[in-house]
Amino acid sequence: MGDELLLRSLVDDGLYTPEIKSHSLEKIRLHNYYVDMFTTSMRDKWPQLAYLGLYSGSGRARIHGTGEIIETTALSAFRLRHPFTKYILVDNDARCVNALRARIATLPEQHDVMLIQADVGEAVPRIIGAMPSFGRGRGLLSFCFVDPFSAALDFEVIKALGQRYRMDFLVVLMLGRDIRANFRRYLADPNDTRIAALIDDPDWRDEWREGQNKAPHLLRFMLRKFDAAMTRLGYKGARPSEAQPIRVSGKRVFLYFLVLYSKSPLGKRFWEATRRGTDPQTRLEL
Repeated sequence: MGDELLLRSLVDDGLYTPEIKSHSLEKIRLHNYYVDMFTTSMRDKWPQLAYLGLYSGSGRARIHGTGEIIETTALSAFRLRHPFTKYILVDNDARCVNALRARIATLPEQHDVMLIQADVGEAVPRIIGAMPSFGRGRGLLSFCFVDPFSAALDFEVIKALGQRYRMDFLVVLMLGRDIRANFRRYLADPNDTRIAALIDDPDWRDEWREGQNKAPHLLRFMLRKFDAAMTRLGYKGARPSEAQPIRVSGKRVFLYFLVLYSKSPLGKRFWEATRRGTDPQTRLEL
């Protein structure tokens, strides 16, 4: 895979282009490497390959501090050596959806695309309605990139899709920027459901307190609880060492994890190859 697919610098096209921090570049590289391997390896085994982008953004972003404009995941997913046969992109920001629609329209090749402007938590019926039908002779394999800005991610979305489809999930878990930064407040307020919704466990506070857990163990606890929720859906469990940490560029300040879940052992092999191929940072000690 060439560097052009991993990261692409562009000129300003005049459309809405939000700003991102430089640490997001690693996330984009990891995503791009994995989906290219996914479609290249699976194209002859599955007649239909669907891409689902949750919190898809506008397809381009401007890097804070440099002003450089780069292509983000929602557009780079179209430039694979072997593109998906169906694309579904979901975002609640009309500016992102409109800009992404205009950018997709300029692509040199035609694609089967559905853009959904909606809150991800409310978009599941429309996503299911847009997914390709499947059956004998019309097999469907899907990939879903879940890229929220915070830990306000309802696991019911993943459950609804993971139970219905054979789908790999690459999930951004905001365990540093959100959970660790605000944990005392989430723990103290019994009416706050953010963590319960994320890890699919309304009784997580009891388990945390009974275990006499301390702050240094929070990341491991959260990864274990999210992993348990995914394995209940039939996904292969992920060890803490398989979660890719993303930190503030040039520092050791932890922000979030990228975690890959697949129902096939191949998914783990692809993820390991992705992390090696993108030269990941030193693993976070858990």
